[in-house]
Formats: sequence, C-alpha cells, structure tokens
Amino acid sequence: MSNSLSAYLLEDHARLEALLNQSTADPERFDHAAFENFRAGLLRHIGIEEKLLLPAARRKNGGTPLALAQPLHTEHAALASLLVPTPDVALVGELRGLLLQHNPREEGAEGLYALCENLLGSEAMPLLERAKAAPAVRTAPHFDGAGAHRTAESALRSAARTFRPKSP
Repeated sequence: MSNSLSAYLLEDHARLEALLNQSTADPERFDHAAFENFRAGLLRHIGIEEKLLLPAARRKNGGTPLALAQPLHTEHAALASLLVPTPDVALVGELRGLLLQHNPREEGAEGLYALCENLLGSEAMPLLERAKAAPAVRTAPHFDGAGAHRTAESALRSAARTFRPKSP
C-alpha cells in the first residue's frame, strides 16, 4: 500500500507499463483488453496529474506553474491523442517511445513527484487520498479518421501548437 504520493504514482507507472507490455506480449495476438485497461488507466493517471498535482503545486508556488508544467501538459496531450486511434503493435511502440521521454520528467529526485512532495509538505497526504479516490475514466470508441495521430512526432507537434507558453 502506497504511503506517499510519489510511491502511489510510481506504482501506477509500473502497473501501466505492465499493461502496455501485456498488450503486445504475444506476437500472434494483440491483447485488446490489456490495452483498453492501459488506456483507461493512463487517462486516469494523466487526470490526477493535470487536475490535482499540477494545480496544487502551482497554488503552493504562489500561483507560478512549475517549470516542468509546460512540457508535461504538451506530453500529456500527445499521449492522450495517441490513445484515440485503434491500437496495434506500431501504436504501442509510439506510446512506449513517448513514455520513455515523458516518465523521467516525473520520476526520480528531480522529477515532478519529488518536487511536488517537497513543495506540498503536509498537504501531500490529503492529495494522495484524493488521487486514490479519483474515479475510473470512461473511454470513447477509437477513431481512425482525419486528425487522429498515429505517431508520437505528429501528436507532439499538434500538442505543442495547442500548449504554447503564454507571453508575459
């Protein structure tokens, strides 16, 4: 059982990675159920970070977003957009590549989770309870039409246009 916000979110990273790996573990059969569990879980995880963690850190930081916030917003949007099309082995590869870039921003002594726990202090425990209570995410059917991204490069390019830093 997780006793810190960092531990809870790191355990969730490991759980999500295992589900993503399970989706392609059998080269003869894509495991759609594992992928759908990964998809819903990743969307929930992103929601926890975007709706609870980053806003709490911003409030505690005097209204100033953490330096990590901008790249995280962009990567979260790109990850979410890669969950839209019908999954296959190639799409899982794109997700893995983007997660390899993304997760180190959140993990470790210099990552988001440690920064937030240090910044939040005693407020981290109530936030942990809120994170644990976050509801499951309902997912929409997959969409493969115009605008659906199938590569991390395309998804990041699109997300970067949406999440440009505001001028002072």
